[in-house]
Amino acid sequence: MTSMSGTHDKRRSGTTAGPTVGSWLARLNGWRERRALRRALARMDAHLWADLGFDEAAAREEMDKPFWKG
Repeated sequence: MTSMSGTHDKRRSGTTAGPTVGSWLARLNGWRERRALRRALARMDAHLWADLGFDEAAAREEMDKPFWKG
């Protein structure tokens, strides 16, 4: 669609912008952080899990999640 100024108006054309580099980097960083946190949980003892507010079942459930799941 062309606006009165003669330029193409992308907001009205029905197309949406795809993922940006910044959004991909943010997603990758989130995955990396979750992976690191879950690995750290795996190295901890039960008393440390308790200090963080996890019981053993909750800690195991969190550790078993794949990195892409929040």
